Amino acid sequence: MGHFADDYLKTQGVQRQELSEQLIREENALRETPLSFPDAPPMYANTGYNLTDSNGKPFKPIPIKGKEIGITNDKENYKSLFPAPLIVLDEAHREFSSKGENLSDGQLEFFMECRHYRIIMLLAAPRAVLINKDIRASGSRFIEPREVVNQFDDFKRLYKTTWYCREFLDTSAIEEYISTNGKSDGYIETMYIHNGNVYELYDSYAFKRRFYPKEGKYFETYNKH
Repeated sequence: MGHFADDYLKTQGVQRQELSEQLIREENALRETPLSFPDAPPMYANTGYNLTDSNGKPFKPIPIKGKEIGITNDKENYKSLFPAPLIVLDEAHREFSSKGENLSDGQLEFFMECRHYRIIMLLAAPRAVLINKDIRASGSRFIEPREVVNQFDDFKRLYKTTWYCREFLDTSAIEEYISTNGKSDGYIETMYIHNGNVYELYDSYAFKRRFYPKEGKYFETYNKH
């Protein structure tokens, strides 16, 4: 996920920001009160990444949670996103309704119509089956990393990471793969390469605070006396 976010910023970030501005200008022509423009490539994420843009400047995605993503209607209210954004959600199975439940109307509409708003969305989960079935039905690509190889220089510095993956190009292929417990062959083999230390892109201990007691609570101890 960090690799894809980093690659997106460096190869598409400027163009995507320009596209976002173009779409907002078109919308502003129809509004009395104009909307503001993004001051950076619009990217939303539910976890922290140590990214830099194409000019090498530090970049922080806009924080977002799954419950904030959807199309606002008469009964539901969701966060308004800049057009043409990248949305990156780790542990996506925790961000939406469980796999056997239906999404809310606003979220279902979002996933079925998000291409109209030029949205690129990356979701990560330990297993594809854990992602809500409505979301799987709207996906266009599914990538299963099968092997990761890290390469180090003579000073034991990580300089390259390669992922060997199985990639599914439509929903029916991933559903068959899930139903056969990985025995179907409706995938292609792909490879992704990150040059540099990919672990510098994110805090691999970002969730450690979840393990501490809540404010006002304390660790339980064993009293020997």
